[in-house]
Amino acid sequence: MRRVALSLTLLTLSSLALAVVPSLTAAQVQAAKREGEAMNTRESGYIVGKYLVKAYNDDLILKPGSPEVDGVVLSTPYERLRYEAYLAHLENKPLSDAQAMTLARSYAGKLMFRLYSHSPYAVEDELEQWQQAYLTDKIAVNPEREKSYLDFYKTATLTVAGKTYTAKPVVDGPYRDNFVLPSGESDFRNLGVVFYTFNIPALPRTGTATLTFTDSRGKAYRIQSNLNDLR
Repeated sequence: MRRVALSLTLLTLSSLALAVVPSLTAAQVQAAKREGEAMNTRESGYIVGKYLVKAYNDDLILKPGSPEVDGVVLSTPYERLRYEAYLAHLENKPLSDAQAMTLARSYAGKLMFRLYSHSPYAVEDELEQWQQAYLTDKIAVNPEREKSYLDFYKTATLTVAGKTYTAKPVVDGPYRDNFVLPSGESDFRNLGVVFYTFNIPALPRTGTATLTFTDSRGKAYRIQSNLNDLR
């Protein structure tokens, strides 16, 4: 899987006042593509705007008492295509119009959440902590991925328009970076992105979406998002 930009410095806020578009028109595909490609500058990065529905930490600076989840992005079909266009252009492989249309069709009727997170443990302690957690939670192990806290993310639920949907986690990581602890000291931690994609055939344009999930240590999250504010 292509590595996703993890730094929350890319999750800069901007103003939006729209409604979710369940299925993109050709004009909307072109608009999302143009917006994503226009953000391809190393100075400003990707502007996620109100799609950042929850933030707990600032980039690699950990706040006192903050959880392992750093930020949660609600990705509508429009935002997903915009983000893909941004990444493709950043890698000097811009999407063709045909590729953009194909992606847009595959995104129709789906809401994805991107959970940016970091390990609660130092890199040198990660394996020992993983082994201890595995004694009580014998998860399925992916032999192609390094063992890490990301293995302990489980199925999430999303409630929209009175109906509840489920999605299994897809993980990108672990990677490593140097975090600043609340004490001011620095510490290398694993980090990664957890993706939850919900298939909602009758995806509403407005209303509230409530995401619930637990992190690697079992901490429960309940995050409400207003679809009226997104496109």
